[in-house]
Amino acid sequence: MEKEQKKNKKPAFVAVKGIYEIMPAEFPWWDRFLEVAEGVSKFYNFERIETGIVENADLFLRSAGGEGTDVHKEMFFIKSNKDKWVLRPEATASVARAYIEYGFSRLQQPVKLFYFGPMFRHENPQAGRYREFRQFGVEIIGGENDPVFDAQAISLASRILKEIGFKDVVVEVNSIGCRVCQPAIKKKIQKYYRTNIKKVCRDCQTRIDVNPFRVFDCKREECQEVKKAAPVFLDLVCSNCQKHLKDVLEYLEELSISYELNNNLVRGLDYYDRTVFEIFVEAGSKGEKKEENASKLAVGGGGRYDYLIEMIGGRPTAGVGFSFGVERIIEIMKKKEIKIPAQKNKYKSVFFVHVGEVAKKRSLKLVEELRKNGVGVIEGLSKDSFAKQLKMADKGGAEVAVILGQREVFEESVIIKNLKTGIQETVPVEKMAEEVKRHIK
Repeated sequence: MEKEQKKNKKPAFVAVKGIYEIMPAEFPWWDRFLEVAEGVSKFYNFERIETGIVENADLFLRSAGGEGTDVHKEMFFIKSNKDKWVLRPEATASVARAYIEYGFSRLQQPVKLFYFGPMFRHENPQAGRYREFRQFGVEIIGGENDPVFDAQAISLASRILKEIGFKDVVVEVNSIGCRVCQPAIKKKIQKYYRTNIKKVCRDCQTRIDVNPFRVFDCKREECQEVKKAAPVFLDLVCSNCQKHLKDVLEYLEELSISYELNNNLVRGLDYYDRTVFEIFVEAGSKGEKKEENASKLAVGGGGRYDYLIEMIGGRPTAGVGFSFGVERIIEIMKKKEIKIPAQKNKYKSVFFVHVGEVAKKRSLKLVEELRKNGVGVIEGLSKDSFAKQLKMADKGGAEVAVILGQREVFEESVIIKNLKTGIQETVPVEKMAEEVKRHIK
């Protein structure tokens, strides 16, 4: 009974709720995603940037719409006597801050950047949504607010997903207007929702005054019917915004990228204007017929933000970008059983076997000598049994073993053995690395 109680006893410390931790068995999926995402981004001439995890809270308050917004409520504040710091809730504002701070405007425009890293939002953890989560994103900042860059960002996102192995990628697109037409659009949305104030949830009742566009983000059942009859953005945006969206869609058609217009699509931050988009993949798992599970899952989104740099103290500067929720993508990759190519190790591995205590002490130096010469080494220095070490070699997939026994220690030599053929030879220690390389070519 005591043993059973000990077995069921919870550990003293566990991960904080909502924090996603990556275990070793998951890293092949993560490595695959990053290999493709970084590779495609670099192919498109994007460069990597990595900004700090801790930022000034005002950076996000100013860019997201101030206190009282959903972003403000979700931020993790760091307690400090003087400074108001937060763990970054998203990366676009951080990249925009770096663009100003490090004088990127002096570079050839637009500047094309990509990033990967953790973000933090104090929301209720649920399937696919965490308080600490990783995003991969790209930003195109500077130059003209040319619709070709909107299309290029969408094209890049689509290509990354397709190269990973997702066949059905769909992009939902909308235009939320610009500085010229947004004020009138917001007034019409507020007027419509105020006449239906009792039919929507409390959060939407607050959003109507704070940020009316956010009512379209609400997923609560009681708000859906009201949303269906809401004013249509495409009927309200100005002629310049209509033309901008038309050009974006024409570019997507040229690129053969599937898209759908979605009047209810908005982004949750105040700095977005004109084009906004969300990226979806088919949700069904491998083996399911398409008609059996036609639902789709959002894996990322983005849009144009021509006012963000100005909002945080820079000059008016065009910008567009997107981000992926990587945990969600990994989750769907597993569900759909997307094949991960076998990872190639540039260091072909050998297994180092020691026999006896004297050999064990000498082994550590010889193992490091092989690694210095670019030879990957699997070793079982904690195992004294020769048989157990060979078993490890077999599990590790090594084809060649380097064996050091007491005799070899005194003779300053090692045995190099082909584990497939059983053929072996004795070579001097000073020629060990050279001979091992010859055997693993």
